[in-house]
Amino acid sequence: MQDLEKTMVTKNQTIRLPEFETRAHLIILYPRELFRQIPLKIGKSILGRGIEADIRLDDGLVSRSHCEIHWDGKTVRIRDLNSTNGIFIDGQEVKEAVLDSENRLQIGKMVLKIDFKDSSEEAFDRELFEAATTDPLTKISNRRTFLDRCGGESALARRNDYYVHTLLLDVDHFKKVNDQWGHQAGDMVLKEIARLLKEEKRESDLLARYGGEEFILFFSGIGLEDAYRSAERLRIAVEKQIFVWNDVMIPVTISLGLSSKKGKSIPKIEEMIAEADKLLYIAKENGRNQVAIET
Repeated sequence: MQDLEKTMVTKNQTIRLPEFETRAHLIILYPRELFRQIPLKIGKSILGRGIEADIRLDDGLVSRSHCEIHWDGKTVRIRDLNSTNGIFIDGQEVKEAVLDSENRLQIGKMVLKIDFKDSSEEAFDRELFEAATTDPLTKISNRRTFLDRCGGESALARRNDYYVHTLLLDVDHFKKVNDQWGHQAGDMVLKEIARLLKEEKRESDLLARYGGEEFILFFSGIGLEDAYRSAERLRIAVEKQIFVWNDVMIPVTISLGLSSKKGKSIPKIEEMIAEADKLLYIAKENGRNQVAIET
C-alpha cells in the first residue's frame, strides 16, 4: 500500500506530494512582541545575551552564554551553562533536561517552548499563536498564557528573595450592566477596562482576562506599599473613566484583592490566585470599589 502522506490518487492519475522534513523549532512566546520561531540546527547551539551566542536573547537577566540546547534529529535537550539566574521548566529550576512541546522554558524574563513541525506549517503559526494566547474580546492575554508565564516569574522571585503580587479584580454589578444596557454594552465595558489596565500597568506587569468580568495582574520588583498604591491607581482609573453606551453614561467600578508573598514563602500561582480571590470577596462584602489586602 502506498504512503498516503506522500501520494494523492485522483480519478485519472496519481500525484506525488512533496515531502516535508520535520524540524525542531525554538519559539519565543513572551514578551509577545518578540515572538519568533527559530529552527534548530542539528547539534549544539548556545543561547545567551552575548554576541558569541548562536541564538541571542535580548534580556538583562540572561547571561552572555546562558545555556546550551542540543537537537539530534529526534530529541531536544537543554543544559545550563552555570548562568547567573538559571533555567526553569514549567516553573522548576533544572540543570539539564529533555524538552517536549508541552513544556514551558523560562530564561530570564523570556518564556519559550519547543515545537516540531515541517515547513508547510510555519506560515500559519503567527495566527495560531495569537488565537491560542489572546482573549478574543479584550485582545489581552488569556488565562492559560498568564499561568504559563507566572511559574517562571515566581521561581525567579524565590531564588532572588523578592516580592511578587497577584491582583485579582472584578467589575462591580456587572450583571446589572448586561441586564440594563445589554450584552454589547457589557462587552464595551470589558474592552475599555482592559485598555485602561494595559495603559496604567507597568510594562513588566502581567495582565490577563481571567474569565467573565474578572481580570488578573501579576507583578514583582516592588514592596507591599507600592503594590497597594499600584492597585489603587488601577481602581481610581476605572472609577474616573466615563463609560458611554448609546449616549447614556454607565457607572463602572471595580473591586480588587491583592495577595503578596516574598522569597521562599511564595507558593504556587494557583494558591496566590485563591488567596487573592478570598480578598476580592472581602472587598465586595465591605462595599465594593476598594482594594482588600492581607492583614
